[in-house]
Amino acid sequence: MARWQHNTHHGRHTRKSFAQRKAKRKGSADSVKTSQSGGAFGGEKRRPIADLVDYVRSCSKALDGLSKTEENLLSSRALEEATAAPDRLFSIASDQRGSKPLEKLIKKATPEVFSLIFKMLLEAFGDLATNQYASHVLETALRSWADRLGNDKPSLHHCQPLVTACSRLNDEALWPSLAINPCSAHVLRALLMALGGYAHEEGKEKLAARAGLLPQTKHPIPSEIAECRRKSAASLVKLIKQDNTNDFNSPNSPSLCLNAHASPIIQLLLRLLRDCGDRALLSEACAAVVGAKAVNGSPSVERCDALMASAAGSRVLEAVLETAGAELFAELFSRYFRSRLCDLATATSTEFGPFIAQKVADALREGPQLQLALNELDFVACLGSGSQNAQHMVVLKFLEASLRLRAALKQAAGGVFRALALHASSEYHRAWSSLLSLAPLDVNSLIEGEWMSKSERKSEKTNSKTDGKDTKLKAKKGKKFKGMEKGVHSGEDKKENPETEAGEAESVGSPKLRRLPAAGAMLLAVLLRFPAETVAPIVSGLSKILRKDILLALALESRTARVLEAALAPSSALGMRRLKLAASFKGLMATLGPHHIGGWVCAALWRTSLGDSGLRQAFAKELLDVEEKLRADNFAVWKVCGLHQVKVHTAEWMQQQKKAGKVQALFGDLIEGDTESARAAKMRKVRAAEDEALAKAATEAMEDPTVAALLPCEPMEESPALATIEVSQSKSKATFPAFNIADSGDQSLQETLQLIKGKASRKKRKRAREIAEEEPE
Repeated sequence: MARWQHNTHHGRHTRKSFAQRKAKRKGSADSVKTSQSGGAFGGEKRRPIADLVDYVRSCSKALDGLSKTEENLLSSRALEEATAAPDRLFSIASDQRGSKPLEKLIKKATPEVFSLIFKMLLEAFGDLATNQYASHVLETALRSWADRLGNDKPSLHHCQPLVTACSRLNDEALWPSLAINPCSAHVLRALLMALGGYAHEEGKEKLAARAGLLPQTKHPIPSEIAECRRKSAASLVKLIKQDNTNDFNSPNSPSLCLNAHASPIIQLLLRLLRDCGDRALLSEACAAVVGAKAVNGSPSVERCDALMASAAGSRVLEAVLETAGAELFAELFSRYFRSRLCDLATATSTEFGPFIAQKVADALREGPQLQLALNELDFVACLGSGSQNAQHMVVLKFLEASLRLRAALKQAAGGVFRALALHASSEYHRAWSSLLSLAPLDVNSLIEGEWMSKSERKSEKTNSKTDGKDTKLKAKKGKKFKGMEKGVHSGEDKKENPETEAGEAESVGSPKLRRLPAAGAMLLAVLLRFPAETVAPIVSGLSKILRKDILLALALESRTARVLEAALAPSSALGMRRLKLAASFKGLMATLGPHHIGGWVCAALWRTSLGDSGLRQAFAKELLDVEEKLRADNFAVWKVCGLHQVKVHTAEWMQQQKKAGKVQALFGDLIEGDTESARAAKMRKVRAAEDEALAKAATEAMEDPTVAALLPCEPMEESPALATIEVSQSKSKATFPAFNIADSGDQSLQETLQLIKGKASRKKRKRAREIAEEEPE
């Protein structure tokens, strides 16, 4: 035998021996798995469930490419085989290889087969929910049940397994052990979603669900499921109240709100109760989380501090601020958050403080609350050099609150301008650049590097023609300069091929913005929605950015493009200066139109030019020069601008533009209107309706047996001093219903502020002095 033949034979023998050893190790591992699952021992024998798992896996793979009817038939047949005995179903669900195919088959099963599977799974809810593989099967079954609510009307037999499983959880007190278990926590979330009728959603909406938000798709549920939801919510509220009686930070009895797995369940519960209309239970749940003895009681400072110091607890506190009623929020704001707002916004006390401060801004109800909050907020620390994006977002949220409440507009905008040293008129020229960069930056520093304008490129082209030697030397400087030379020379035949120049405008040397913070553009966009008299630096500093390079760079960047859209909107603080800004884009429409970001600015410019027929003609001419590229790259802009009518029916289009200009000149104020005020009024009306419904539900809570069971049997003992104060306040309430100091609502807060400032009426000031001097009986 030759030497090379001997080596080849030896190599084959080695590979065969290695394959044999690998198979032996795999067989021993299978024997260990078999012994753990209760199957036969020995490396050569397969597990008894292995054949059934392979069958389920093959059926799951065969579903791809089939019609809906064929999918239902095949999946139902496979599930019937798997459910011949309950042990089979549980074994497959608990198997690593069989759980995923089983989930896929459950989604495609017929209603009859799914009802059988659903009942078997929920009967073993407590055992399956704690298994790392079976818990996902159980979650899929609950989601599939909620999805099927939109297709069929569930019968009592279809709903009964879910009602029975929830009753077992309530009776056997399984909620706390399952809520803190990492395997079963997501099953409880799916259970709550199913009790609310929310369908499972994929994609971006799935990410929103992970963030604690509810899906948009919701199906009507039977009355049995609604009552089951209320009882389950009452059980969870009782557990939260038990955290108040026990040591909140005790390791032996960990709080649900501070547990990383149970916290998302509490967050989902609060949002679910609000969306489903269970306002009485929602009020009890919010009060229990913050440690209040009653719905309108004072929160516990120790409990709120513990929630703030924890990542899981801070998220629950955010959900409370999002869903709480006006009275509870007024107590939280006045007794806890107001004095700590500065430390929260700057993350001095806790790293989760800025996120809580953002929720506080969103929850503000009245103008006096906003004024008090702005007095506590340190704008310099939130927008200074060492600040982070979370602090920037706090300022943004308070600006949005000022717009929503239509209060403290000048105070909020002035705080931002003073923080960036823009309060003096001599600094107005850098308002736009400083707001975008959140730093004392000049307008010329916004552009990164050098950029040649059209006139500079034309002069460069002329010089290249007169001096051939210089052109040859410049051509040796690299590919980038060659690209510029190519773009310059392509301008010679602009009339022959105008699309080439427009398409290569960006590659020739489109200006690029320097790196800007994410919140800078958002702050500027919000400030542009303020009244013009409150944002004088922005209005006066507009002229400094009306340069081709700056405007083009702003329009081609996604964040700053939204700023230009806000500046061109009818409700913009720029007013009539919007036309001046739009006219500055002449010569850039051919570049912006086909661009995937600049197209949005192009559409906004087209809407702004309504009424100025000359400007619209110029814009239309530039866009028609690149019509083919525009239709290929950004057809929406071609459609919005109506370029087909401009091209085919030019005379009629011109006549329409003249008529539109006359209408805009006569009735422009009536057509555009004050959109910001209307939007703010609508949001206030919705919030007021929610608060009124919560207050009404709190008064009717005693009539509801589910909510009444959560209340204490005996009232708390009150001190004689507190009783005396209540008696005197009740007298003043009976005598003067117009001015009630005992009320803890926002109206009382506003009237108290008026007394402090000396703006209250003489009658109210006199009555306040009488109450202060009155002796308690």
